[in-house]
Amino acid sequence: MKNSALPSGILMLLFGALLAACAFWFLPICHAEAPMRCFWMTRAVGSTGVMIAVSGLVALAGSPALARGIQVGNALAGLLAAALASFVIGACPNPMMACHALTESVLVILGLLITVTALLDFWRLSRAK
Repeated sequence: MKNSALPSGILMLLFGALLAACAFWFLPICHAEAPMRCFWMTRAVGSTGVMIAVSGLVALAGSPALARGIQVGNALAGLLAAALASFVIGACPNPMMACHALTESVLVILGLLITVTALLDFWRLSRAK
């Protein structure tokens, strides 16, 4: 199982589901009459998490070579999630709001954790002969 794609798929399925669940349900956002930046940020990052989870399912059914390619895409998707949460959309500008203090930080950390995990797993899969 040294070269198996099974851990790759399970890791990305779990990380993608965690990112999506945090963004869609668990992390605080502002509830105003008009949707604020944090609302759109969590929707975009949550959608990226769903994409990562689905790629984990595909990696479960695929070969190690396919899993290597998927992990490159997951590393880029993790960077996208971190970028969406920090400077592409970002949270509300008021630092006293929960979306700025907590939600943005958690989503950036999860995105970077996904990127590092995907790159390490890519390295693991590429080492096998």
